[in-house]
Amino acid sequence: MVPRRVSDTKAIVRILTQTFRASQLSVASLLGVAGFLYALKSGRFRNLNLLFSGTRQDDEDDDDDDDDAMLVPGLQNLGNNCFLNVILQALASCKDFRSYLQWVLDDASETDEQFPLTLALSDLLQELCTAGRRQSVSSPRQVMLALTHYVRNFNLTCQQDAAEALLHLISSLQEEIVVCYRPTKTSNLSDIMFSRNLRMVAAPSEEGLNDLKRWHKHLRGPFDGILGSTLMCRTCSSQISLEFQFFHTLPLSPLLYSGSSNIVLGCTLENCLKKFLGAEKVENYFCHRCWHVAAVKYSSAMRAAETDIEKIKNCGGDDKCDCKASHHLQRMPWSNSYSFILKQLTIARFPKLLCVQVQRASLNMFGESVKLSGHVAFPLVLDLSLFSQSSIGLNIEKNEVSQYLNPEASSRNHGGMYRLVTVVEHFGMTGSGHYTVYRSVRVASQEDADCEESRWFSISDSEVGRVSESDVLGAEASLLFYEKL
Repeated sequence: MVPRRVSDTKAIVRILTQTFRASQLSVASLLGVAGFLYALKSGRFRNLNLLFSGTRQDDEDDDDDDDDAMLVPGLQNLGNNCFLNVILQALASCKDFRSYLQWVLDDASETDEQFPLTLALSDLLQELCTAGRRQSVSSPRQVMLALTHYVRNFNLTCQQDAAEALLHLISSLQEEIVVCYRPTKTSNLSDIMFSRNLRMVAAPSEEGLNDLKRWHKHLRGPFDGILGSTLMCRTCSSQISLEFQFFHTLPLSPLLYSGSSNIVLGCTLENCLKKFLGAEKVENYFCHRCWHVAAVKYSSAMRAAETDIEKIKNCGGDDKCDCKASHHLQRMPWSNSYSFILKQLTIARFPKLLCVQVQRASLNMFGESVKLSGHVAFPLVLDLSLFSQSSIGLNIEKNEVSQYLNPEASSRNHGGMYRLVTVVEHFGMTGSGHYTVYRSVRVASQEDADCEESRWFSISDSEVGRVSESDVLGAEASLLFYEKL
């Protein structure tokens, strides 16, 4: 479907071409008239009628027009870097992210030279938040130069994936910050060790808790949340494992029609979250506790020695025991159908800023990359607390391990209400095309000076325009940025 503005432009060019042939106008005249009509059609001259009629609105209407004309800066495209421009515009609308960068710079004892990326990014985001009556264009050059130092194999001047660019930016910031805040050997933090799945090996001493809190503030940015992965046997009601992992974005797959790359009509963000966090059955997984229960019954039926039966009963049932090596159990029949193993992801720690990635790339039956087309409905306000409870019998957020990893969870982690601040949309095929972004800016309400309201802008690199909430909600989103209320 051809956008209306494009079709109108083609119609203008066609009419002017016919006029040019009839009147022998010069090419320069033709282009000048075409540019004027295009600007008029796109609403660039909104006060043109007032100019010709000689009328003037009253002062109150002029103030309203001036307020509506407020625009945020655009960003230069320095060579196919629209994927990075939309991420920078998105981060500019995230107040907690801007505050985090400023807090790091204020708290750091090192000079600014130690934080080139943090400093360049903080300055640019502050610049992008300065609205004016004249359209302005900022340059992402300094951020790109600083980022290149950390992601040498990620070409910032070639078309890339916006979600991947966000992850590179976050990891580069963490790398820059962690270098300056890494615990020393003399610190109490040297007694604390974490593996990649966040299992704590040694507990911190009381003297090290303040250092640990400061370390976590720097290590965990506003996009850092924690997912809990639970493996549980419904047959014997035993929890097999519980692990934790950080996440910066939630990659959600939309609902598709069978055998198609089209998204199901009426698919919502809540549907995608339920699909991502829903419990799923794990096939061909061996539940050791169920095996021991079956082994006791089998041993009794085979009239095994009481000592052998008691040994099985008293066994802890872990995967390191030697019960299976018993001579009378070697012929014991076993089927995985005896156990019903479920695995489920649960949000154990809510991030301050939630980035949802609606996955729009998939492989067809021929192994070719195709784009998933269709609309996924998303709300202006998202209640994520509905997805923090485990449906298989475990509330991870109340788990002792989760509380120990996040000591302030009980006071600040129960609320999961989020407000939409940015929507990133992609046009074109996978691996190419163009990114645009809708971002909100909080301004003082005209009716109540103590309240704020959101103004939405559509931004395509250097082009900026005002849009309505309905325009935003109608976008085929690739990335959604939510800020915690």
